Amino acid sequence: MPTTRCRPRCTVILLVLLRLALAQYEHLGYPPGFPNPEQEQYTAPQLAPDTPRIQLRLAGDKRKHNEGRVEVFYNAAWGTVCDDDFNIHAAQVVCRELGYLEAISWSPSSKYGKGEGPIWFDNLRCTGKEKTLAQCPSNGIGVSDCKHSEDVGVVCSDKRIPGFKFQPLVRLRGGAIVGEGRVEVLKNGEWGTICDDKWNLLSATVVCRELGFGTAKEALSGGRLGQGMGPVHMNEVACSGFEKSVTECFFNKEALGCSHEEDAAVRCNVPAMGFQQSLRLSGGRSPFEGRVEVLAERNGSLVWGTVCSDGWGTMEAMVVCRQLGLGFASNVFQETWYWPGQVSADPVVMSGVRCSGTEMSLSHCLHHGAHLSCAKGGGRNAAGVACSETAPDLVLNPQVVEQTTYMEDRPMFMLHCAYEENCLSSTSSQAPANSYRRLLRFSSQIHNNGHSDFRPKAGRHSWVWHDCHRHYHSMEVFTLYDLVTLNGTKVAEGHKASFCLEDSECDEGIEKRYECANFGEQGITVGCWDTYRHDIDCQWIDITELKPGDYIFQIVINPNYEVPESDYSNNIMKCRCRYDGHRVWMYSCHNGKRYLQT
Repeated sequence: MPTTRCRPRCTVILLVLLRLALAQYEHLGYPPGFPNPEQEQYTAPQLAPDTPRIQLRLAGDKRKHNEGRVEVFYNAAWGTVCDDDFNIHAAQVVCRELGYLEAISWSPSSKYGKGEGPIWFDNLRCTGKEKTLAQCPSNGIGVSDCKHSEDVGVVCSDKRIPGFKFQPLVRLRGGAIVGEGRVEVLKNGEWGTICDDKWNLLSATVVCRELGFGTAKEALSGGRLGQGMGPVHMNEVACSGFEKSVTECFFNKEALGCSHEEDAAVRCNVPAMGFQQSLRLSGGRSPFEGRVEVLAERNGSLVWGTVCSDGWGTMEAMVVCRQLGLGFASNVFQETWYWPGQVSADPVVMSGVRCSGTEMSLSHCLHHGAHLSCAKGGGRNAAGVACSETAPDLVLNPQVVEQTTYMEDRPMFMLHCAYEENCLSSTSSQAPANSYRRLLRFSSQIHNNGHSDFRPKAGRHSWVWHDCHRHYHSMEVFTLYDLVTLNGTKVAEGHKASFCLEDSECDEGIEKRYECANFGEQGITVGCWDTYRHDIDCQWIDITELKPGDYIFQIVINPNYEVPESDYSNNIMKCRCRYDGHRVWMYSCHNGKRYLQT
């Protein structure tokens, strides 16, 4: 009888002990041939067409990545959620939508600080089964009587839903090859850098492992791989080495005073992939230049051949230099007659190559495969590159744009030179000389934060003279200016040629090298910037026909990738723009695509 009474209790105890015993070996994984246990896999929810599309993030100071103030992106603006009627079921929906397994707790009364912008949700009544917070009953999006002192926060489990794709928390920028770069972290929806104070190999290794590489082989300081923009998010980072993300490492939250000259960077140990064995540069004066030749299979055997130069550009050249471990592309060539390679490798074996610029190998780019098509042929017309260990990196100053924007009504008879250079909208061709055009004017200040000078692709002998403005254009399209609606429809545009690419000002201790006067050399020196003032021709968008409303203003530098740079992601700047027919407001200007989506 005692044995019978003990049986259920003993069974439970044994199961608990078995579980504890097995738990200590879980980190070892499973032997080959044994299937891993089934885990819950994330499947993107199928939402009804009338369900509002929102995006969530956790924000606030002094917090971990899995906790914070709940913020909602809707109608092109970030806002918050009121704590009225908020409960653990609503927190569950938030955490699941963010990719975490479950909610641990929630906090009222702006525990993580007061947010900004609209309060998108109030009196949420979630059951916990909704696929998105937008499906929970509420007063309606944007209908609220709350203040930001009532902003709600949540704490989610640090366990993530398997298969859920996270806007990674860490990225590398400005590196010449895979596995190296300036370390940037995402905080409150904005990318920023890490200060190099106390930066060491242990912390660098956490970054490398987080990004899927091996250990770190170098922890670099002093902005060695380029200077970032925006905030410096972390300083005096001290990792133990066991963290899953560098954002979980201890750092000094109170330390201030770091500049981007102290941006930390890493070089990671990357597994040998063998990509260099299938590509080579031939005929150049140094190992850093030459005709591009690839190893391809033809008629059952591997042969060396050339790449068709039709459409060959900067992005393709970047991939070649990265694949060979030679850094960045410095020049792109669609003719290589001055680099005679081996005659046996003259035939084209690869055509139609189109790269995004991030690929690890040329074979990963789009191309025609076995169905070759190349009117030029190979040999002297094959693609070529020149590589360099350094590259420029242009970054626009968003504050200058925001602070200098204004409108001007200018008579058409004063715009004949701008008209000749296509700096006005198409309707201006029908405008009488005594009419006015309404111009959205602004200044732009473009910094070179890279490690080599920014020089026009075209040599001085091929610059184009514009008689009306009496100057040379070294780049016909240096910047693009666009106004788009909140759903991404372009409604107005402008462009700027680099008629005077020069050093307007430089950081302390750096001398100006480029000046346009007297047909001088054009370019932007490392550590210097070129300022295009608001009062010069074409430094505008023609908004004469623009209807009042809310828009997104965008500037793109070097839009055609004519000049290779170490990082193109920071060549875009976006602002919110409001126009009421009489006045214009420019606000929330930021580099890249961090806040504004079109």
